[in-house]
Amino acid sequence: MKYPIKSIILVILCCASSLLRAAEVRSSRNTNPALLYWQAAAELPPLSEAQARQLREIADGKIPFKAEIIEEFDFEQPVKFLRKAVVSEAPCEWGLAWEEGVGMTTPHLAKMREFSTIVLVLAEAKFAKGEVAGGIDLLLMAHHIARDAGVTPFLISNIIQNVLERRTIETAARHCMSWDAEMRGDYARRQSELPGLSSLPQAFARELAWIDAWEKGLLEDFDQAREKLGLAASSTESDPFEDPKLIHEMTDSYRKVHAKGMAALKLKGKARRVAVAEFEENMTADLTANKKLTRNILVALAMPTLNKMVRGEDQTSIAQAMLKSALKHGPEISEKGLEGQPFKLVRKDGGWELDSKELEFSLKIRK
Repeated sequence: MKYPIKSIILVILCCASSLLRAAEVRSSRNTNPALLYWQAAAELPPLSEAQARQLREIADGKIPFKAEIIEEFDFEQPVKFLRKAVVSEAPCEWGLAWEEGVGMTTPHLAKMREFSTIVLVLAEAKFAKGEVAGGIDLLLMAHHIARDAGVTPFLISNIIQNVLERRTIETAARHCMSWDAEMRGDYARRQSELPGLSSLPQAFARELAWIDAWEKGLLEDFDQAREKLGLAASSTESDPFEDPKLIHEMTDSYRKVHAKGMAALKLKGKARRVAVAEFEENMTADLTANKKLTRNILVALAMPTLNKMVRGEDQTSIAQAMLKSALKHGPEISEKGLEGQPFKLVRKDGGWELDSKELEFSLKIRK
């Protein structure tokens, strides 16, 4: 049987197109997600500060979603790259300049917050149209974005990661009571398959990387390294930091204080919160002792406050447990079904909330 040349050409073109799409999918699965996120950033439509604030307020549940708010924006291209980023099997490597020490810039974190906002607003749009499956897909994308924001653990990325994860959980909680059991179960299953969040102890441990880089810089260019921390004296002042012995005492003091902080962070629950509070009280007392101030100046300049970070991580953990219960019970959720849980069901402002018994945190649900 003879086939017309045009038919053969059409078949070849169709096959070639399919092969190219398959190759593109395989290629994106092996691409560093960070590169795909930056491609998404390049495709973002320009937003005024007022527009960006309005989208953030929708994503945070502060104002209701309205379809006309996003109709003027074209998010198709950035979301296309975000979809590729979250399914990539390659490690997410941000290429951070640790050698810059405390001056290291983290522009990716602002973009990840922006991506989270856009994706959650688009999820709200799907739920408003009754497209639950599409909304759940976008929620899972937002969970991935939170994890990739914190994939290189250091303290600011840990803070952002937890903020993004909690706002995603809060969005899911506002809608999941209207989903059927199959939808809730599917979301719970897919969420359980996500990689874990990076932990606060991991992030705090990574803070020593900049101390290592700073000490290396002291060996290479002593004056420049001091200037990075504002330790260089003016020409009219005596310079107490000329003495390498003092510099060594400063870094040694920082490492010792850091080790105490790490020991406190490795505890669990209430014991950790108490230990961290004591750690910070002792550190403050030590810094105010005049005879130790010079030796501890590096601690004063660079040691972070851990209390708020511990509270943020604990709130994320309880939010995850709350959402798990909400997905399990659905609209039949009750106090009896929550026996033994560290939170309770309460009526508030005409709606329902899950309130933590120990932490200052609640999760609004629509029952």
